[in-house]
Amino acid sequence: MKRLLLCTAMTLSLLVGCAEPQSNTLPSAIEKQMEEQIGMDIAVPSNDKLVVKYAEIRYPPIVNGQQIAGPSIATIVYTDEKGELLPITDEQKAEMRNRQQREIFYGEYAGRPIVIMEISTMKNSLHDAKTAEIEGITVEYGQKEAASGTYAFYSFHHQNASYMTIFLLNDTTTTDDAVAFNRKLIRQLQGKQ
Repeated sequence: MKRLLLCTAMTLSLLVGCAEPQSNTLPSAIEKQMEEQIGMDIAVPSNDKLVVKYAEIRYPPIVNGQQIAGPSIATIVYTDEKGELLPITDEQKAEMRNRQQREIFYGEYAGRPIVIMEISTMKNSLHDAKTAEIEGITVEYGQKEAASGTYAFYSFHHQNASYMTIFLLNDTTTTDDAVAFNRKLIRQLQGKQ
């Protein structure tokens, strides 16, 4: 009986996104849950240098007790470190869902954010952006210096979804890596991978 309870507990913990081991892509069961919540297919590319740190959905805000119109935004964050799972209580999760209108699906693991990918149904556009074509898709891109580092931004649309990727550039993550990540993402969206 104890063995059955232990096996059941272990199985349940694997089904919960926060309990899965850190991966270089989002586990397919978690990706599917996020797709159901956001109402569209998403793509989350794997990366040899990076692991997924965190995945959440931000929902439209509630005003006067009603959710106002607006897109839900799926956010997936990658890091270059395999960090420990940061503890988040059920109360904290409820607070996030009820007050902040966001729901965690995976993580959060320790580690600095290197790539932030946002997926929504709202059309994105970058201010003062240049454009390039990657795998037949027009991609807007730009770069910005900040106190915390140099960031590269990319934005494109595919079918009914908008993708924005933000990269913290450093010795191990370059603009070439950012372009390669977006190329892999676009190819995955096009069914080429």
